[in-house]
Amino acid sequence: MQLPSEIRTITLIGAGNVAWHLGRGLSLKGFRIREIWSLSEQSALELASKVGASSINRIDQLSPDSDLYIIAVSDTAIREVADKLKLENKFVVHTSGSVPMDEIAAVSPYFGVLYPLQTFSKHIPVNLAEVPFCLEASTPEALALLRNLSKKLSGVIRDTSSEERLMLHIAAVFASNYSNLMYTLASDVLATKGLSFDLLKPLVAETAHKVLTSEPERVQTGPAKRGDVNVINKHLELLASMPEYAEIYRLLANKINKRFQK
Repeated sequence: MQLPSEIRTITLIGAGNVAWHLGRGLSLKGFRIREIWSLSEQSALELASKVGASSINRIDQLSPDSDLYIIAVSDTAIREVADKLKLENKFVVHTSGSVPMDEIAAVSPYFGVLYPLQTFSKHIPVNLAEVPFCLEASTPEALALLRNLSKKLSGVIRDTSSEERLMLHIAAVFASNYSNLMYTLASDVLATKGLSFDLLKPLVAETAHKVLTSEPERVQTGPAKRGDVNVINKHLELLASMPEYAEIYRLLANKINKRFQK
């Protein structure tokens, strides 16, 4: 069986954060979402109702008639889900940044990756037009289909190998997940004195704005960059009752100091 000349119909395998945004985005661009399967029947029903799709309870009941099958489940579940699919000669992709493309190679000769490089929360809107889509596919024809589909969603399209995509995912963890943890720790520190994280929001916004308009290294500020040992020690003294937080503070301060105090 040959690949379709273009992708018109799509089946979503998964109904979590990524599937939610991809499904709605694709539906708004005129693609027909035919079916949605998820371990959570309620999640599948909820997303299906938003995009005019059918909700499927059993993965072996998926219709073989879609042009594209998107596996949008957790990284650890991709192989398990793929092994249950009976989709010979159909085009199947996953959406993970950290899982190699070949993880789903046994499903079909036509397989690939459609990785939107963004943090997604189900009910928080995201402008997909600004989201980088990283693509990989088993054949040039399959890759061309993914490019055409992605161009209808976003203006930022890039072909990437599995190794490049993994490195992007590592960088994304630093930039998003770990920076968000810093906000959480900052909130905890403020809470010890009954202070609100709202006081830091203008600072967070300005820091983010700077990094959007300049190289991150150029806009680094703070006592560690200045080599202000007195301020750093005062901070560590106040954090003595929170030893894990003090350890993280010290590690990051040392890293900044070594980078900038040359």
